[in-house]
Amino acid sequence: MESKPFVLTLGAAGEYLPLLTRENARAMRAGMVTVAPGAGCGEHNTEAYEEMLIILEGEGEGRLDGYGAFAVAAGRVLYIPPYTTHNVVNLGPGPLRYVYVVAPSNGT
Repeated sequence: MESKPFVLTLGAAGEYLPLLTRENARAMRAGMVTVAPGAGCGEHNTEAYEEMLIILEGEGEGRLDGYGAFAVAAGRVLYIPPYTTHNVVNLGPGPLRYVYVVAPSNGT
């Protein structure tokens, strides 16, 4: 697949807005997630993919099995190693919004 440059506008989406998918990027995947107060994104594992969360709005916790909990808030970035089960929980009064980026780990 040939990758081509493009621009997306981040708007007021629902709980999930895909940004990079198999249709527009080679290996990297990304999306914008909005988590309601008191809720979580759902415990999951990205397997062989490493993940970066860029917190745009709100405050909460990234809960990583084997690593503990990490405070997240607007302007912070959280790195999640491959094969790490995790959840992102909104601990604030308003929405927690972040962009995630996942890419295959090269195993090093």
